[in-house]
Amino acid sequence: MKALPLETVRLLSSSQVITCVLNVVKELIENSLDASSSRIEVKLENYGLDRIEVRDDGCGIKTADVPAMALKHYTSKISCHEDLEHLNTYGFRGEALASICAISEVVVTTRTADDDVSTQYTLDLNGHIVSKRPSHLGQGTTVCVMRLFKNLPVRRQYYSSSKKCKEELKKVQDLLMAYAIIKPELRITLTHNKAMFWQKAKVSDHRAALVAVLGAASVASLLPFQHRQEQPQIAIEGYFPKPDSDLNSTSSSTSDKTFIYVNNRPVHHKDILKLVKQYYAKAAHANSDSASHRFPILMMNITVPASSVDVNLTPDKVQVLLENKDAVLLAVESVLISLYGSYSVGNDVHISGGGQHCSKLARQTLLVGESKTSHDGIPIEGVAQSSSEYCIVPSSAMLEHSITDKQPQASETSLPGTANTSSSSSSEDWIINKSLSEFDTTTNFSSFVDNVVLNSTTDQERSSKKDSALAQGDEISPERWSAGTALRDPATGRCLEPVKLHTPELRGDDAAMLEPKSSSPPKRPSNIITAKMAEPTAYDLLGNRAVRQPLSALTLFERDTRSSILLENPRASLQDVTSAVKERWECLGEEERKKYEEKAQKSMESYNLKKKQAAVTDAPGWADERPSTSRPQGLKRKAPLSNQQILDRLFSSQQERREPPAKLCRPLPFSIDALRRAPQHNGPAGPSSRGLRLVNCLASHCAWAVLCGRKLMLLNPFRVEEALLFKRLLENNILPVASLQTPIQLTDGYVLGGAEYMDVLMSMEKGSPSVSGEVQFTDPRLVANGFQIRLTPGFPPTGRCVEVTGMADCMPFYGITDLREILTAVKDSGAKAVQQCRPLKAANYLEGEAVRLARQLPFSLSREDVNNILFRMNQELEEKQQVCLHGRPFFYDLVDVPETEQETLKIKSST
Repeated sequence: MKALPLETVRLLSSSQVITCVLNVVKELIENSLDASSSRIEVKLENYGLDRIEVRDDGCGIKTADVPAMALKHYTSKISCHEDLEHLNTYGFRGEALASICAISEVVVTTRTADDDVSTQYTLDLNGHIVSKRPSHLGQGTTVCVMRLFKNLPVRRQYYSSSKKCKEELKKVQDLLMAYAIIKPELRITLTHNKAMFWQKAKVSDHRAALVAVLGAASVASLLPFQHRQEQPQIAIEGYFPKPDSDLNSTSSSTSDKTFIYVNNRPVHHKDILKLVKQYYAKAAHANSDSASHRFPILMMNITVPASSVDVNLTPDKVQVLLENKDAVLLAVESVLISLYGSYSVGNDVHISGGGQHCSKLARQTLLVGESKTSHDGIPIEGVAQSSSEYCIVPSSAMLEHSITDKQPQASETSLPGTANTSSSSSSEDWIINKSLSEFDTTTNFSSFVDNVVLNSTTDQERSSKKDSALAQGDEISPERWSAGTALRDPATGRCLEPVKLHTPELRGDDAAMLEPKSSSPPKRPSNIITAKMAEPTAYDLLGNRAVRQPLSALTLFERDTRSSILLENPRASLQDVTSAVKERWECLGEEERKKYEEKAQKSMESYNLKKKQAAVTDAPGWADERPSTSRPQGLKRKAPLSNQQILDRLFSSQQERREPPAKLCRPLPFSIDALRRAPQHNGPAGPSSRGLRLVNCLASHCAWAVLCGRKLMLLNPFRVEEALLFKRLLENNILPVASLQTPIQLTDGYVLGGAEYMDVLMSMEKGSPSVSGEVQFTDPRLVANGFQIRLTPGFPPTGRCVEVTGMADCMPFYGITDLREILTAVKDSGAKAVQQCRPLKAANYLEGEAVRLARQLPFSLSREDVNNILFRMNQELEEKQQVCLHGRPFFYDLVDVPETEQETLKIKSST
């Protein structure tokens, strides 16, 4: 046997800690949270396989700690194993960054509050720093992980299918949602391939965080709760679904929305999840048979001493080991019993009150609503309220007081109603529940009967009911009481009802009126539709026109706001959008609200005006003025009598064709002499070196007749404008620059292709140095072509560092080769102007922009506009340039204008 190489050991151990993209994101986010960050940005490219970037605004990494920040088992969170008993951070092993370095390329940029600028560090496979450079980022830490699993091809091959990649992205989103809920003050964003995938803003509390993550519709069905106990020390708080809530809005087919935390750490605890699922399924069983297969939507944070939790159970720290596991499960069960009722049957005592059940096992403190006390003055530690119905969870102090002060035999008496029966909505159950809520566990049953009998409705029956009940008290059993046969009237033998509803007797004419008459027709069955009910619509029929109903201020606001809500959350349901609109309407300012109210008032006025016009149109006086061709109401429209003679005359084949109407024409005087003199009187035609003069416009072709000497030509002004715009863009346009996340360092041979290119670049115009000594290149030939270059002196071995910090992003594949093309034009041709240094990609882009701008011109140009185009053509374009960007000519020759009558006759004879 022999020891494995250190690189192999590092790779094997790292591949166990980092098994997927989710592990990388989780470790980096926990480091950001431990650094007290309030803003975290997660950026993924190609589902995280090509690039994972996590940026925060935390305290940063100190300069003294930087050399060891990626070494294995180096950490600033604990110093010895005793610190684990007081652990208050997410990370503590010092393995995350070292494991990530072993299977990917890592770049860390950090800055503390004491640093002037941030510094970017490049790490190798062993976690050692290989290079560093200054950066423009602010305070905090940015970790960039590239080429994940580059040396583990099998694991990278696992993500070859799009389904696996999408599942991994969904897991990353679920992880961010879990931290977003437990950290309401945290602003977190998730970006995939430079597109916003999910985000959550900073909120005030856990409920607002749940609304931001799950939506207002789901959170409206959640009930807040808190639980405290001292021995052992356990605290539970969160939000559970209400017992009577909708199953679809408060549950999911997977457990991704069941958020369980232990000491603010998201965990997967099978026992707690199973317990929660069982009680929720029991409560929702009446609503759906599939409740046992669904997971409730909830948030539960269990806080226990750090010494009683073992977090170091799995590499991803999502499973924990609890020292007082049974006590924690009992505390969770007591909360679930108070909300959903008892699940198990045995020695438990079930007291039903409004559909809720209490268990004798639940002896912890449940703080819901206000604190209550029993009728003996003993504090009741747990009270769960729902409107007027409540359920009591007896405390240990109450049980001890009852056992010592009451009779021994009474403590063994079973309470009536121990069977787990369904609750009723009648007033009888309300009185029984009210009496049971005041009934102690050791109270004699006869005194309980007194309470129930005294709650009867009529005073005349109280004494007889009480005597009969006490006389038969020995025969009363819980089964008979629950069946309703425990108390009987000795006179009639009927069962006594605790509550009886009395109806007034009808006498005389009233009874006669209600008696059915034998001659009346039989009653129709209820399942027959007798009339169609009108449904509300958005339009009213006023007269013969459908007029839209007036819109309220809230409806107008919803119409303007709905699109923005859907843009923020495309997956929002109709209920979520409606709730969000109502929330924004309630938070709307007075001025904005007044504007919508004014719009609603105008809508109402317009509706009233149309309604008034329709009423005037339908009035009798108006109807008298109409022609008498209107038919009586209720009569069917009869078809008009056919007129065969007219039809034969219209469709006869022997009918003579109608000649088309003659076109209108007007003779105009014309002569060649007048045509020769016309250009001289066209008005303000500008001077032209080419001798071009406008004659007239051909509206059908958007062209102009132009006279140049004796030649009559057609001019296309749009082609001239294209050439003028392209020349202006070449000279003056500055391409927009986008900053690079990672600057590109320029070297003599590898990047630019030779030292002569670097010499040309260094000879270009530069700006004044900044405080840190950095110099920006300000040469127009670089700036206009979309290159932002920075010079940082003092870097070995050349004593300088030239970096491209920004490039134009308006063209695809625009990069260093285009910069080399600019430098080549300067080196070989001595180009000084911007238009002489345009790369081919930039020139093609500007050609397209010139064509696009030319097409935005109006379809018909005025004489002044065309004269202006000709003037600029003579001033800016060379005389030999006679074609547009597409190679088409500006002018088309038509004819040579004759100067004498003989030439005119010659032309006529030839034509």
